[in-house]
Amino acid sequence: MMLLPPLESFVPKDHYLRRLDKALDLSFVHEAVRDRYCQANGRPSIDPEVIIRLFLIQALEGISRVRELMRQVQVNLAYRWFIGYELDEPLPDHSTLSRALSRFGDEVFDELFCRSITGCQASGLIEGKVFHVDATTIRADLNANRVNRVDSPDGDARFGRFPDGKIKPGYKQHTVADGKQRVVLDVSVTAGNVSEHDEAVRLVDSAVARLDKIPEAVCADRAYASGLNAFEMAKRGIRLVAPPPQAKTFTGEQYFNVESFAYDESTDRFTCPGGKQLRYLSTEKKRHRRIYAACRTDCRVCPLKSQCTISDRRTLKVTAHHASLIRLRADSKTEDFKKLYRSRAPVIEGVFAEAKQWHSLQRAWRRGLSKMKVQCLLVAAVLNFKRLATLLWRYLGYRAPWNSLCAALTAMWRRLKASPPEPAVLRSHT
Repeated sequence: MMLLPPLESFVPKDHYLRRLDKALDLSFVHEAVRDRYCQANGRPSIDPEVIIRLFLIQALEGISRVRELMRQVQVNLAYRWFIGYELDEPLPDHSTLSRALSRFGDEVFDELFCRSITGCQASGLIEGKVFHVDATTIRADLNANRVNRVDSPDGDARFGRFPDGKIKPGYKQHTVADGKQRVVLDVSVTAGNVSEHDEAVRLVDSAVARLDKIPEAVCADRAYASGLNAFEMAKRGIRLVAPPPQAKTFTGEQYFNVESFAYDESTDRFTCPGGKQLRYLSTEKKRHRRIYAACRTDCRVCPLKSQCTISDRRTLKVTAHHASLIRLRADSKTEDFKKLYRSRAPVIEGVFAEAKQWHSLQRAWRRGLSKMKVQCLLVAAVLNFKRLATLLWRYLGYRAPWNSLCAALTAMWRRLKASPPEPAVLRSHT
């Protein structure tokens, strides 16, 4: 018989799983999954907290397959310590994790993600002044010739354009992150063909609800710069920092574009460079653009007609929120706008790079929109817990030497107070 020291003694004091364990709050797990288990009969189940910890290891290490995860846990002492299993305890079967994923649903993992945000907010890692919004594509675990077919093993995946310019089956993760420490505030998952523009307002509203705080600005790339998004953000008291599209005209660059026409929001009319007004005519059925047109008699005698149009009168087609787009274009020329926009890429692109390079978010681990959402929530929670664990470790690491110094000084003071030194004797030099 051989006696071994406790498993905890094999895990270094500065191991990253120790840091993560201090940052974790899994007190909600048992109550959250209680109604998903039979309480009266059946075999004893694997502790749900153990299952959550195993999924956290999978996301932390970027292990895409559950079988490979359990093989790694079998031989890794730190992993065993993290899930609370001794060396001689048999590990759960890989099928247990797969069944638990279907049993839990994404609600439990959403709560885990919420706990990570709450911990970061309580620790001062979230400033809440500037949000950064963007989307990234994730390759589906699916062959391209089986997308959107009746017999497809992943009926939710759709074709989307990836950064390399190719069209592949996949999903999109829409993300909003805080500008201070890149804490992820909210994520949503859609099929790969859904426009990121359409998710911006809902995503920001969700992040505001989580923090109970409205940011000063939302930074995003050109895909989010529209009159509609600018209008919705302004309605909430938020400044949209996204480079607006360049104004163009379908008649060619040699003619006046829409920026050459002054728009009066109070009267809903445009004034052309020649001083004549363009009035609202109708709205397109398909694209819902508003059509404005000048009088034919005004255009017929206008000396600027050769620079304006080849038609008998000039027309303009703009969105319903053209006034907000005008304000966004004017704001985009300010230095403060340009400075804020330069901070976008290091924050949100850094989040995506970290998630894909270190936590295997570049490809779906499982099939289906619900399981894809679980993967995204797990990775987002891990990113937040990493930031929180780093902060706690630095605090405890700096605090320990300080506490030791204070204890030594206190002990010295008590000794001196208990036995004061004898008075000094003056001695002559002679």
